Amino acid sequence: MDISFILFIAFASVATLQLFFYWGIFSRTMAAPKTYTPSKVGISVIICARNNYTFLEEHLDLILNQKHVDFEVIVVNDGSTDGTIDFLDTKAKEHARLKVLHLDIDERFHRGKKFAQTIGIKAAAHELMVFTDADCAPASDQWLNIMSKHMTPDKSIVLGVGNYKRKASITNWIIQLETFHSLMLYINFALAKMPYMGVGRNLSYKRSLFFSVKGFASHQHLLSGDDDLFVNETATKANVNVCLDPNAFTVSEPKASFGQWMTQKKRHYSTGKMYKFSHRFVLALYSFSLLFYYILGTLAILDEQFLIPVLAIIGFRFLTQAIVLFRNMKVFDYLKYYWLFPFLDLGILLIHIFIGVRGYFSKPLRWNY
Repeated sequence: MDISFILFIAFASVATLQLFFYWGIFSRTMAAPKTYTPSKVGISVIICARNNYTFLEEHLDLILNQKHVDFEVIVVNDGSTDGTIDFLDTKAKEHARLKVLHLDIDERFHRGKKFAQTIGIKAAAHELMVFTDADCAPASDQWLNIMSKHMTPDKSIVLGVGNYKRKASITNWIIQLETFHSLMLYINFALAKMPYMGVGRNLSYKRSLFFSVKGFASHQHLLSGDDDLFVNETATKANVNVCLDPNAFTVSEPKASFGQWMTQKKRHYSTGKMYKFSHRFVLALYSFSLLFYYILGTLAILDEQFLIPVLAIIGFRFLTQAIVLFRNMKVFDYLKYYWLFPFLDLGILLIHIFIGVRGYFSKPLRWNY
């Protein structure tokens, strides 16, 4: 059989697989429901903080002043030495909703964020819990109202959107595109009834769900994974909702340098090998189909024998990508970066390969709040 024909068929196959992901998975946000029945259910907001005095001073009031009728805010101070203790104790006297838990720390036996989060969950007064970080700010005072509306009786997990502040730098552009790409994957896969992760910057689940799997017991030995590994273990095709209301987004402080961000992503990726096999398989299928799309596409263009149909396939996929990414960027508030979408595939692919390989074969790093 002619090698050019085999090359063309191989390229057309991976391109078809890519089109399936775009039209079959990544387009789910186009039909996602936006309205839910109002809820007055009690909420426990849990924040773990270590040496986050500046962020707490900036963001805590935004959470304490939410418009929800019944909620508490639990801040677990994990051995801070930067003035956090005095700040939280003063705030607790001013706000009846605020509950402060101080943990002493011995660096020789520091057990990480999961231990602090478990302490906060045990102290929670409500079944519905919402999690965020000290460096996160809710987009509006309706954050808790909207998140609670998505926690219907048959759901146990709500996946929220956690964005990063926009800054004028190449590093921040990379952070924004990678964050958008991650959002597009985990939100759309959840809408396709295959939820595989969430982010602790904006996540909600029921207290009973946490205790039903003995908390973080299955991955307690890992310092990271309090968000994505917990969701990966407990989420099903029936018990997850996603919240796409921009008034319920959170915004976090991004890493200042590319090196700091790479270290953060390496820690995040190191938990990927703990995902369920079906999730790892589908995500690998997407990544490898993208990789071979570029490799085989380049070879097919150079071969020239099937140049016209190859260019037609490339053009159709580009148009598909332009349409689907526009919709997702609009939903997730990333239209400002739409002009960068032609660079999304290859740039994210190279970063994911580099960090993913390093993260897969390395131990998770110490958690830094």
